[in-house]
Amino acid sequence: MNTTFKSIFATCLLLLANTITNAQVGVGTTSPNASARFQVDADSSTNAKGFLPPRVTYAQRNAITSPAIGLMVFCTNCGTGEPQFYNGTGWKNMIGGTGLGQSPAVASTIAASNISKTSVTSGGNITNDNGLAITARGVCWSISSNPTTANSKTIESGTTGSFTSNITGLNANTVYYLRAYAINDGGTSYGDQVSVRTTDYAIGESALGGKIAYLLQPGDPGYDANITHGLVATNADISTSAQWGCSGIFIGADGTAIGTGNQNTINITARCSAAGIAARLCADLVEGGYADWFLPSKDELNKLYLNRVAIGGFSNADYWSSTEVNQNFAWYQIFTFFFQDGAIKTYTSGYVRAIRAF
Repeated sequence: MNTTFKSIFATCLLLLANTITNAQVGVGTTSPNASARFQVDADSSTNAKGFLPPRVTYAQRNAITSPAIGLMVFCTNCGTGEPQFYNGTGWKNMIGGTGLGQSPAVASTIAASNISKTSVTSGGNITNDNGLAITARGVCWSISSNPTTANSKTIESGTTGSFTSNITGLNANTVYYLRAYAINDGGTSYGDQVSVRTTDYAIGESALGGKIAYLLQPGDPGYDANITHGLVATNADISTSAQWGCSGIFIGADGTAIGTGNQNTINITARCSAAGIAARLCADLVEGGYADWFLPSKDELNKLYLNRVAIGGFSNADYWSSTEVNQNFAWYQIFTFFFQDGAIKTYTSGYVRAIRAF
């Protein structure tokens, strides 16, 4: 290769390098805007396409080491997804505001409890605020599935961890859908959805021959999410001086749980013929148009104690249950304060409040 050719070749390389260095690049256009180094246009109405920046999660965005000024990404879980750029001090959105972070992690919605005619209790568990302060949390609800904070909601104080919410103002015998929620500057997150049906009755309401004394809750024997079941108490005590009866005989009335009082009463009246005993007073009772009354079991009696104010008519006295301790003793409850103990079956100062199931 002679000297002249080498000079020409070198000059061409320099010109090409200068052209590449200073040229504008157009995709879909042959005449990019004079102010743009790089311009992308849709080449036709049937071939319209956009620019797709790198898609990263909030954690991946924060893991970028020393981001350059002007670096652009699309954060997939910042709020509902947001394009962002780095301005040298922080991540910004496309209008210059602070770029969103990641919304909180809501692990679960707590299943409804304390279900009544117009209220229930729920809650949630927030496991991570993802580095941004939680500004609100609670439970939202609706008669339609997947409720949001645009629907009715509670607002609870606090940050991460478990919380409970008392949801009030509901309609009777209605299915509601609940979701726990949490809000931070990254957005709003929701827990899983749970559903609950409110009851037909309220504690203390006059119905079904007496006063509604207890409404079965999830986990109780006989609970049905679609049908309200519970216990009704007589409006007043039916005795203030009854014995449990048949001391010295083991009757086998040993059921303690909710739902066992009726069978206990049947066992007692079948094996103890004494008149005027607590169980027989209940079994023989006809009141409010019903004749299926019985002496409450130990656990059923405790529900009456817990709801005694709403039910009304109780004395600060000792009330018999239908649950037997042994051949000589049976369980009773002192309504002066929470206390259950065994009393001798011949104790003559036992009060009696009959109940029935529905």
